[in-house]
Amino acid sequence: MQVRTWFGVFKLTDDRIDNIELFPKDTALITGLLLKEPLLMRGAVAGTDLRDLAIEHGFVDSGDEYDRLLHDVNIELVKKQMALAVTPDRQVIAAVEALDDINETTNILSERLKEWYMLNCGETRLRTNELANHVLNTGEKGKTEAMRSFAASLIGLYETRTSIENYLKENMEKLAPNLTNIAGYILGARLLSIAGSLEKLASMPSSTIQVLGANNALFKHLKGKAPSPKHGVIFRHPFINTAPKKLRGKIARAVASKISMAVRYDCYSGQLRDEFVSELETKVTAIRKKFPKPKKSRY
Repeated sequence: MQVRTWFGVFKLTDDRIDNIELFPKDTALITGLLLKEPLLMRGAVAGTDLRDLAIEHGFVDSGDEYDRLLHDVNIELVKKQMALAVTPDRQVIAAVEALDDINETTNILSERLKEWYMLNCGETRLRTNELANHVLNTGEKGKTEAMRSFAASLIGLYETRTSIENYLKENMEKLAPNLTNIAGYILGARLLSIAGSLEKLASMPSSTIQVLGANNALFKHLKGKAPSPKHGVIFRHPFINTAPKKLRGKIARAVASKISMAVRYDCYSGQLRDEFVSELETKVTAIRKKFPKPKKSRY
């Protein structure tokens, strides 16, 4: 019988240690072994504590050295695990979550700027993004330096938002080209964010993908207080949000089914299938023809 610990391999016969193979006292090497397989880091072998065994067999000279080396190994292990966790899909998820935060912030701040402007300069029909540039770049009476500074900060957020959108577009096309073709880079990234990773999204059935993001409606349905939701965040797909209300559920099912297939290709093969888009368009067209919009009565 073998017991593999973080500093060596013990060979046992009837709970008695016959032999021990010590690892080199190298933090990087031990960390590499821990990443490959689970090694015993706490506890005892043949009734003797690991700390005492390490001293007894000459791996370390004292308990203090054992504690110090084990601490260094744990720190290095955490660093390596964190580095491995920074995958391309996690980077995309962080970016789209930052984008959503910026959108929420700019919506609030732009309304504040408009309210401030109207108090000082009167009514305006300018859009919120146009108003920030107007406040910053024109010499209109009533503007204060504080208002200009506020507008400059808002413009900076708009520029940051554009930069993040460009990052998402570039990286979603590399990470999940089929998903991006079907859903677009923003919706695709949001689906990844809700699922947690590309692999988790690929493992979901299309029925789950269809209602991702509709948690509140789903919980109400499970409690018997509402009908089953027809769609979640994929409602933002143009095929769904432009469809007649009675067809949205059917079209959402078709879109979710194709997204499910696309993301599995992205995760497991990386093969780009351009025909997915045309197949979805054909399916949606067939649904619209099968269930045409009823003509309005003249009476």
